[in-house]
Amino acid sequence: MSPDQVVGLAANVAIYLALIAFLFYRQMSAHPLRGRGLVLLPAALGFFGLQQLGRQSLATNVSGVALLVAGLVIGLAAGLWRGTTFQIWSVAGRVMVKGTRMTLVTWAVLIAIWLPFAFFGHPGSNPQGFMVAELLLALAVTFAAQNVVIWARAKDLGVDQAVVRDSSQKR
Repeated sequence: MSPDQVVGLAANVAIYLALIAFLFYRQMSAHPLRGRGLVLLPAALGFFGLQQLGRQSLATNVSGVALLVAGLVIGLAAGLWRGTTFQIWSVAGRVMVKGTRMTLVTWAVLIAIWLPFAFFGHPGSNPQGFMVAELLLALAVTFAAQNVVIWARAKDLGVDQAVVRDSSQKR
């Protein structure tokens, strides 16, 4: 690797670690459940993942497509599981949500499964852009699945407004 590539890799790793730390912090902190928040993150990750995937040649890379599908299925299963681990309760008619220790365990299991795919599952023929697209799409799927379960569980609380609107929104 050239020095520029090492610097670029280090910058990417630092950005990913900061993003992961922020997401873990956010999931482990108690906060009101907002409908917009349930949709925006998975939608943005999916958009950027599809945009990145659109720049890749998939026609000649069957193994890459198989790994992409496997990563999406794993992300879906982990997200469905993780969605069951959140504490969900109501306070003054507002639904609150907070991750538990088990939420962290589900993330650890997901990372332990994904890491071998990231390091050993990609032959040299898969460009870095494909790996980024795969990661973004898998994260989109895992957050979407998690959020569907959280939303369904919040609806079961019987609160008038199970998923609150942002306070900045006009009614």
